[in-house]
Amino acid sequence: MKKSMWIAAAALIGATACGEQEPRTFTGFITDATMNTVTVQDQSSATYTFSTAEADRSEAYGLLVGAPVVVEYKGQLDQEAKAIKVSTNPTYAEAVGRWMFYNDEKPEFSMGIEIRVEGEAVSINSATLLYTGWELLDEAGKILLKGRSVGNGQSFDFSQTGIISKDAEGRYQMTIEGTEISFTKVTDSEMPAEAPEETEEAGAGDTAASESDKTDTAAVVR
Repeated sequence: MKKSMWIAAAALIGATACGEQEPRTFTGFITDATMNTVTVQDQSSATYTFSTAEADRSEAYGLLVGAPVVVEYKGQLDQEAKAIKVSTNPTYAEAVGRWMFYNDEKPEFSMGIEIRVEGEAVSINSATLLYTGWELLDEAGKILLKGRSVGNGQSFDFSQTGIISKDAEGRYQMTIEGTEISFTKVTDSEMPAEAPEETEEAGAGDTAASESDKTDTAAVVR
C-alpha cells in the first residue's frame, strides 16, 4: 500500500526534541490491537507492542489492523513502552466497510464492494465485476480499487480511484473518479437482499446476470 508518505508526514508533525526523557515516535503499520495495547511493525519489519491504557486515542480511528500508524511514546521499545498518543490514517478507517451502489428501479440488482483490512476487497451481488484488493493513495480521501471484469464476453484487470467524502446528512459516499458511479457506506441492517440465483425454469439467473453486466460495465474504469 502507498502509506509511506502519510507516515512520513505524520511523523514530522508529531516529532519532538528527543532528549532522554522526551517523547519519541515510532511509525509503521498495526499488526494487532487489544483494549490496552497496540502492536506496530515498521518498514524494516521490527515489531513492538505499546501500552495504550493512558494514551490519547482521539485520532486512532479504531486501531484497525493494517492501518498506517504513528505512536508517540515514552520508555524502552523492548519493554512495552507507554504510548502517549496513537494516530492512524483516517482514510483507512473511512474506507473499511461495505459500500453499495443502489439500483432504485430494481433493488435486487444493487451491487457493491466490501473493503476489508490489510488490502482485501470482495464484490457484493456481482458475478462479473470482481473486486480483489485496494490500497491507500497519497492524497487524503482517495483509495485505489483493484479487480477483474469477466462480463460481456471479455475478461480484463481494472483499477479505479475511489474518492471518499460525506454528504449533507453525514453519510460516507465513495465516487469512482471519472464516472457518475457513487457508492454509499452501509451498515449490516441496510444491506439489500442478494441477487436471485440462476434457475433453468424461470431464467431468473440470466436476467440477474444481464442487469449485473450493465451495472458492472458502467462502473469499470480501465
